[in-house]
Amino acid sequence: MSYRRAIILAFVTLLWVTQICAANESIGTTGFNFLRVTYSARAAGMANSFTGQADDIETLFFNPAGLPQLASTMVATSYLNYFEGFQGGSLLFAKPAAEGLSYGFYLQYLGNQSITRTIVDDSGEFIGTAGTFGANDLLIGVSGGVSIHEFLNLGASVKYIYESLDDYSASAAAVDLSLLHQTMNENLKVGITLRNIGRQVTYYTAAKYREKLPTQFTIGFNYQLPDRFNANLDIVKPFDHDFSGRIGFEYRVHPMFSLRAGFDSRADDWRMGGDYDILSGLSTGFGCYLKQYELNYGISSYGDLGLVNQISLKYNF
Repeated sequence: MSYRRAIILAFVTLLWVTQICAANESIGTTGFNFLRVTYSARAAGMANSFTGQADDIETLFFNPAGLPQLASTMVATSYLNYFEGFQGGSLLFAKPAAEGLSYGFYLQYLGNQSITRTIVDDSGEFIGTAGTFGANDLLIGVSGGVSIHEFLNLGASVKYIYESLDDYSASAAAVDLSLLHQTMNENLKVGITLRNIGRQVTYYTAAKYREKLPTQFTIGFNYQLPDRFNANLDIVKPFDHDFSGRIGFEYRVHPMFSLRAGFDSRADDWRMGGDYDILSGLSTGFGCYLKQYELNYGISSYGDLGLVNQISLKYNF
């Protein structure tokens, strides 16, 4: 496929997906919603606006077309402190290729083993508690990215998804499709992703009620000044929700230290009239670099709902 034909196909796909998303009115009707959780301390510090930048191992989560951008083989792990006692993390491996397919593998986990079990009577009235139960989410992914032109990369991920609640469980399979375009302006890149395209495979009950996956379309822009500054803008359209925007900044203060900040326009969804509403949607973080090692920390505010903290450690071979 020629470069020009690939670009035309990408933008026709963009228009088609936009029309599908605009016509959808099924707000908040999906299952497997842990797929909306992001596992990247670096991206979290920039409000998860990373689709156009895609220059790190965590591009596996955001835009697998960024894999050919990696300078070396990398491994990484992360820890996530989420809401209501849920904790999670990830393990990642990625290997770029000078020619041919760059690839990576990753695992994500989120769980809570001490959820209080409540008891209600036939009319739905609360009558007490009876111990605890657990909830666990697991995702295993394989990704590939290829450079088909000096201005265009294509990528895809295949994912197995498992979710359990107490003694019940369900699973699903999904794919992500993406591209990364280096524009004629050497400082500007554009990324496009369509994530979580798939279906449920096994079911919670014998009734086999099928949950929709939280499919999401994103277009991201990255403006970079070499070695110093990144500015990102992601425009996000979940198929079951409204458009939102994420903006983030990263500044390399020193060869060994970066500062990050960002804002997520979904802030209004998390405002509850409390003292911390003003912080809703804001995020910040930093990165430290020492030889082949990289340590990142990110914190995101959800107003009075609380804070989500993430930390990650990476190694470049």
